[in-house]
Amino acid sequence: MAWVTWRQNRIQFVAGGLVLLAVALLAAATGPSIRAAFDQQELATCLPPASRSGCDIIVRHFQSEHDTLVLVARYLVFLPALVTVFVGAPLLARELEHGTYRLAWTQGITRRRWLLSQTLLLSAATVLGALALSLIVMWWRLPFDRLEGRMSPSRFELEGVVVPAYAVFALALGVFSGALLRRTVPAMTAALAAFVAVRLAVANFLRPRYLAPEHDTATGLTPNNHAHDWVLSNSLVDALGRQISAARENLAIEHAQAARIDVQEYLIALGWRRAVSFQPADRFWTFQAIEAAIFLGLAALIVIATLRLVQRTPA
Repeated sequence: MAWVTWRQNRIQFVAGGLVLLAVALLAAATGPSIRAAFDQQELATCLPPASRSGCDIIVRHFQSEHDTLVLVARYLVFLPALVTVFVGAPLLARELEHGTYRLAWTQGITRRRWLLSQTLLLSAATVLGALALSLIVMWWRLPFDRLEGRMSPSRFELEGVVVPAYAVFALALGVFSGALLRRTVPAMTAALAAFVAVRLAVANFLRPRYLAPEHDTATGLTPNNHAHDWVLSNSLVDALGRQISAARENLAIEHAQAARIDVQEYLIALGWRRAVSFQPADRFWTFQAIEAAIFLGLAALIVIATLRLVQRTPA
């Protein structure tokens, strides 16, 4: 089965290897210079709780100097979706669409074993490739992670064990879509749409609630440093804890300016303060484990559903 799997998916294997090689070469070409800039500008002295004068300017300069590369790296979040489209969806849809499944499933091997063998072999290759991608990105992003943390969605989804979990889920979803729709292009489209929908639902509705968020209320109007945390809400509240609307804040500022009073002192005198709800940075690996378990569990359920669907497919 390994040889058959290779023969049927060799283009995808080669393309995936080339993409991984390109990412590795780009990381190797740009990573050392980013680390050198980080060390030359002594950005380590600007990391909380340590700080020095001019840190805001230095950090902004470092970030703007490499913002194009960071943006390019952000697009790597779409690579697991390619597994859905080009590896998972065609696996069964191609056989069912062209009728070759009749030959494949009558060669002394049951359709159940055929599907499990193909899926497990492709899953192993997918996990290895996605894990390598995650390690490359984590190595390359280390200077930025030291400055910004890894908890925010734009960084969380590029690193750690969630990357191979996303890829395995994408593969399982694509295979199921192919078995259900029996046509390659519709299966690709449906699987991609489902993959994006699930990812967005988990990121927006489940991930912020994996653990109860922590809350911080600053005595002044500027919140404590949460640069490495995932800030869920950051709002101005009054003495009773009610959120201040933008219109109400603007009106108070106008009153302070009309009375020629310092705006900050006036708002503090009103009892207003900054309230922050956040997920701490030290929960990164806990959240990674929870989210990886969710997507692997979904993948397992989808594989079971696909097996039952294939068993009912007329020979």
